[in-house]
Amino acid sequence: MTNRFYMMCSRETVGNNASFHCHNGNGYSSDIDRAHVYTLEEAQKAWNCGRDIDQPVCVDSVDAMAVWHVDCQYIPTESLIEPDCTAYVAYKKGSWNGNDVYWLQHGGLPTDDFSKATIFSVANKNEPGIVWLPFSIADAAKRRTFNINNFNRRTMVQGAGLVMPDWLKKQNRRKKSRSGKVRWNCPHCGKITWQYNPYDFEGCSDYNCEGWRE
Repeated sequence: MTNRFYMMCSRETVGNNASFHCHNGNGYSSDIDRAHVYTLEEAQKAWNCGRDIDQPVCVDSVDAMAVWHVDCQYIPTESLIEPDCTAYVAYKKGSWNGNDVYWLQHGGLPTDDFSKATIFSVANKNEPGIVWLPFSIADAAKRRTFNINNFNRRTMVQGAGLVMPDWLKKQNRRKKSRSGKVRWNCPHCGKITWQYNPYDFEGCSDYNCEGWRE
């Protein structure tokens, strides 16, 4: 693993997209390419002085699992048919992962992974509930994202050379001492969930949430 890290902020999770501290402290974004890159020393120092909602994570691990998503705010909400266009993609109207749309794909359910979207030579404008766009327009709006559910503390934090700060260890011990459980915020709906596993999120306690654990 290389000496590069991003800083996630669990409070800013949108859908299942992790959000990261942007370049030079300019807010937060789920767009990986806007994330500030820290060295190991910088990441450890920031974590030592940070908040319990901030989590440094290995760049290589995040990049390896990055998924192309398209935010509904940056593409047309109605079908756009252009003369001589021979490459279209289509998304399901009214369905989102956070702000990201679900694309039609051959042989499967609609997917939020834009790289799996089927490219059609002709738009079927008669299909209800579907928005058709030239591939070039959607492709220009795509961004790399990381699914927060793929976060693995052992491999992406400890295995990358980071050490949990003493203040966070003490805080976790205090939380665990009362019930043996650790508090998490669901990355899907934001509700508080308690679980025994302190390392990986095991699912939401709200059965109405898409992240519900059975």
